Amino acid sequence: MTSAATSAATSAGPEADDAAALGGRIRELRRRAGLTLDSVADAAQISASLLSRVERGAAQPSLPSLRTIARALGVPISALFEGEDRSTANESDAAGRRLVVRHADRRRLRVPDSRIQYELMVPDLDGAIEVIWGAIPPGGGATRPSSQPGEEVVVAFTGHVAVVVDDQEFVLAAGDTIRFDRSRPHRLHNPRATGAEFLLIVAPPSR
Repeated sequence: MTSAATSAATSAGPEADDAAALGGRIRELRRRAGLTLDSVADAAQISASLLSRVERGAAQPSLPSLRTIARALGVPISALFEGEDRSTANESDAAGRRLVVRHADRRRLRVPDSRIQYELMVPDLDGAIEVIWGAIPPGGGATRPSSQPGEEVVVAFTGHVAVVVDDQEFVLAAGDTIRFDRSRPHRLHNPRATGAEFLLIVAPPSR
């Protein structure tokens, strides 16, 4: 299913760097799990050649594609986020459960296809809600809709965030909020010439 990723990454530039770094994490997770390209590709319903290109940074996967690849790897999508758990006793409770995520310690995922950067603001996706900080450069954003079970809230913080739900577009300015059923096809993009930042609150978390 070739729609799972976009065109090949260019040989230079930040999108190519992002694609290469993300592909390397996917390859490492696959090898660590002892899975072949064919088995993961079959489970993700994409071709093995496309998955190989993703792992080499030669193709730019979309967020929906990353979700299917993560499921095929048997990991939550948070496993694809860059960064290590650097929590200390100051972030955990008496039982050792991490409660606090410092700004500098957020795990990050930049999706090359959309150029959206996501930062995980909760320790993991094992709880009842998912909280993510996002940033979209001018003209960036998802080109294809996605859908998952649950509910989503988007809060615009700076700039303008356009949220398309069932082909209807809602443009949020700073301080505006939208809530919708995630099972409805939806996508986010930045329609203006300045950067935009937003907060995502999702229940249940993407796994």
